[in-house]
Amino acid sequence: MKNIFNPFLVAFAGFSSLALMTSCSKEARQEAAAESAVETSVDVTEDYCELLESIKDKDSAKAAIDKMDGLADKFAKVAEKAKKAEGAAPDAATIAKTQEKMAPLQERMGKAVVSAMAIIGSDPELLKAFQEKQTLIGAKIQEAATK
Repeated sequence: MKNIFNPFLVAFAGFSSLALMTSCSKEARQEAAAESAVETSVDVTEDYCELLESIKDKDSAKAAIDKMDGLADKFAKVAEKAKKAEGAAPDAATIAKTQEKMAPLQERMGKAVVSAMAIIGSDPELLKAFQEKQTLIGAKIQEAATK
C-alpha cells in the first residue's frame, strides 16, 4: 500500500511555511513603516520648528505662513506612513533615538511657538491665515490617515 500522507504532509508543510513567511514579512514591513513614520515625524517637526524660528517680523511671518502648504503635505506623508504601520511600534532602539532627538527639539519648538505667536497674534490677518494653515495641516493628516 502506497503512503498517501507524504504528499499531504509536504503540501501542508509548504503552505504552513508560506503562511509563516508572509506573516513575518508583513510584520517586518509594518515595523519598518512605523520606524519610517517616527523618523519622518522628527524631520517634519524640525522643519516646522525652523519655519517658526524664521518668524522675526510680520513680513517673515507672512512668508512662513505661505510655506505651510508644503509642511501640510509633509505631515500627510507621516500619517500615510503611520497608517502603513497598521499599529506596529518601532523597535526600542528607534524609540530611544527618537526621544533623544525630540527632547531638545521640543524645547526649541516651545520657544519658537511663543516667539512666533507674539508676532502672528499681533495682526488679525496673519492670525487668521496661520489658523487656516493649521486647519489645512489637520485636514491633510486626517485625509491621509483615513485613505
